[in-house]
Amino acid sequence: MSYQHYIFGKFITAKNSLSLKNMEEIFKKAQIAKTEIQKISIDYILEVLDRTAKIWSNPESKFYKTTLKLMPKVVGFSPEMIKFSLDILGDILSSKNLEKKISFELGNKYYLDRFIYKNSYAGYFRAQNLGIILHVSAGNIFLGGIDSLINGMLTKNVNLLKVASSDPLFPILFAQSLKEADPRGMLANNFCVLSFKGGEEKTENYLKKECDAIIVWGGEETVKSYRKNLPLKTKLIEYGPRIGFAVITQKGIKQNELSGLAQSIAKDIIVWDQKACSSPQVIYLEQNNNFIKLSKMLAEKLKQMAFDFPPGELILDEKIEITKFREMARADQAFGEAYLFCPKDSLNYSVVYEKDPSLKTSPLGRFIYIKPFKNIQALIKQLKDFSAYFQSLGICASAMEVKIFSEQLSQIGITRITEIGKMHQGKLGSPHEGSFQTQELIKWINIEEVKERFDILASTEEKEDSPESKFKKIKQFIQFAKSNSSYYGNILEKIKLNSLKDLNKIYLLDKQKLYENTPPQGSALLTGSMERAYVFSSGGTTGAPKFSFYTYEEFDEVIEILAQFFQIAGINKNDTVANLFMAGNLWSSFIVTNRAVERIGCVDLPIAGNADIELIVRYIKTLNPNALIGLPSILIQLAHYLEEQKLNISIEKILYAGEHLTKEAKEYLKEILGAKIIHSAGYASVDAGLIGYQCMEVSGGIHHLLSDYVYLEILDLKTQKPLKAGEKGEIVITNLKRKLMPLIRYRTGDFGRILKEKCSCGRSSLLFELLGRCDDIIRVGSVSLYFDEFSKILSAFSQLSHIFQLQAHKTGTKDALLIKIELKNQAETNNLILKEKIKEAILQNHQELKEAVEMEWLGELEIELLAPGGIPRVRRTGKIKKVLDLR
Repeated sequence: MSYQHYIFGKFITAKNSLSLKNMEEIFKKAQIAKTEIQKISIDYILEVLDRTAKIWSNPESKFYKTTLKLMPKVVGFSPEMIKFSLDILGDILSSKNLEKKISFELGNKYYLDRFIYKNSYAGYFRAQNLGIILHVSAGNIFLGGIDSLINGMLTKNVNLLKVASSDPLFPILFAQSLKEADPRGMLANNFCVLSFKGGEEKTENYLKKECDAIIVWGGEETVKSYRKNLPLKTKLIEYGPRIGFAVITQKGIKQNELSGLAQSIAKDIIVWDQKACSSPQVIYLEQNNNFIKLSKMLAEKLKQMAFDFPPGELILDEKIEITKFREMARADQAFGEAYLFCPKDSLNYSVVYEKDPSLKTSPLGRFIYIKPFKNIQALIKQLKDFSAYFQSLGICASAMEVKIFSEQLSQIGITRITEIGKMHQGKLGSPHEGSFQTQELIKWINIEEVKERFDILASTEEKEDSPESKFKKIKQFIQFAKSNSSYYGNILEKIKLNSLKDLNKIYLLDKQKLYENTPPQGSALLTGSMERAYVFSSGGTTGAPKFSFYTYEEFDEVIEILAQFFQIAGINKNDTVANLFMAGNLWSSFIVTNRAVERIGCVDLPIAGNADIELIVRYIKTLNPNALIGLPSILIQLAHYLEEQKLNISIEKILYAGEHLTKEAKEYLKEILGAKIIHSAGYASVDAGLIGYQCMEVSGGIHHLLSDYVYLEILDLKTQKPLKAGEKGEIVITNLKRKLMPLIRYRTGDFGRILKEKCSCGRSSLLFELLGRCDDIIRVGSVSLYFDEFSKILSAFSQLSHIFQLQAHKTGTKDALLIKIELKNQAETNNLILKEKIKEAILQNHQELKEAVEMEWLGELEIELLAPGGIPRVRRTGKIKKVLDLR
């Protein structure tokens, strides 16, 4: 006999079981691994496990084929049952399901990476690993030890898996597959699969002394063995033998067709040949006339389903045990106390109806008892002596009966209640035997009191990633998109990426392609279904709504980061904040702002910018916010109203987003509202996600890049080639966090440049300047006009608001320019003298435009004065189109 091991990345075959000396060497390496494994990000762990999932989900993979060929002989299950199990393994390992699992069990996956501030606690929490964990696997279900190992990996423990003597093969195959999925070896080099004899006292005592935790899956003797002489420092997590049973009430039968119920029971029995802890061994049926009928139906269903899921090979002891239990049933049948339904020529299945309600364990091998019960009190009387062995209850009953049975049976040990037919498949997010497995494998570290938060984005200690490190992150994300999105699978199929420069090979993603490949037009760009997802609409100034998709977890991360944006820009928990973003219509800004403000701990006034201006002012006067957050056009409209009504309202802090705020408009807001702080609330959009933020040292369009969240490029508007720092072009981003709707080289439509200098705040993150929309630039009469060029000129006129629009059209064969400007006072709309003064000021301050008029390259330059609100807003967003080309 030989022993196969996988020890921290190396496969070893030995003639003898592991010696104590071998164990000592393993634990020396395990101590080093305890430090190394903490350096691995949870995202990397999830990526490796997801790649492993794809290996086991592919029937053509060598591992799948080898398992299907060899495992039936090793574990006794049929090939069909092995295939069923491998399909489950792919689901268990998928990053989608593992992220949901962590979300249910820990709340946030990044607790495993760092301290996270919890607003309701006003302090920090982090999930710290226990250290070195020994997983003692059982031989009943070959996936059990692997599932335990996966939980250990998720929680960043150093894992030692002791294989069951009945299955030395599959854990080694799994280790091979994970090593293949992790070419960098970061996760693969930090666990072991060990084969050694159980019950050796010296070895077990050494393991108890050196491990931080031991998880025991198995029978009573194994559990007792590891309990014995266990040091106080070592945590023992026991998953011993369990009895599953089902309950069917008369009301349950009335609500369900009996044949379908028998089919569901049969499925729970045949999966893993009844060897799982959750498998039913007894069906309790409320007293009625259905006992014989259900028993016959169940026997027939077990017979039929054996064609799709043949029973596995039974060993001699199992055959003897089943035969013995059948003979006991035949003896009882002779006295009218029981009825046996089974095939004469095989041990494939056995159904026994017994009149005695006493709980009796099954010999397994698809052997089931059906027993009567009178009422819940009588049932509890039969079950209470076995309370230490209960786990799963399958139930078919009315809703109220489910509640009553669950409340009372949970008091005698039942920890899981589910529908009959689903006993064999645990629901994602459910605890196991009364506790969450990942919670058992971590310890919570908390920081109770902090005068100042240390986790605000891009602290002074932040270091920019090296190009190599950044490229690795981008490449990993691109590989994920390629593997999970058919859109990226097609466009990236023949592209090889060796450095950041190679990103130029990837086609740009524009808005049209984005919306053609996302619902309702298509779904090729999405990487999964829209379970637990938000759908937001983005239309900007075009007014045509399109849709963007976020998982709950992605949106929660956006909220957390935006809360930190706000704090960097000057908002703190002592502020009262009026939210003036537009509400409703699938609009994201209003919702995300409310929740970000809540995270900070502010008083939140969710007023909304689409409320009547009089109502907005009334709320502000009544509730006295010291901070406003909203669209520039709404903030300017508010300032105009206050100025016109001669109302004295002071606002200390203003954050804006969604539109560019000119320097002149900013000064106007300071003048009217007395604001001391006016900053960007963050550079973002619902489709592109979060991109940049402002600290207290920058203003205007200058932002820090959210460098661990996005990769930014500036491309030439015509050639689409990358530009150097300082050169102006279109902002193109690759979002490194959005997985449901990945964005790789996405054209934002915004105009900007990368700045060479570093910020005086001390942050080392890249600075870039947002210069408006690319379509805010218009060429008329051979002159390129930038929207912001007119802001300073028009601000010299006190009658004018800061809201205007440039319109290009044709007059004859020539270009013409119409400038529409909103006034502060409606009475000035027909002021011809004012129009002429504005036109004169524009021509005096814009030499190229003046030359175009004089040389008659431009057909016309017109000024139109409008009443407040005269320029049409997009109803849903409240924004205006700053530049309109009608040619």
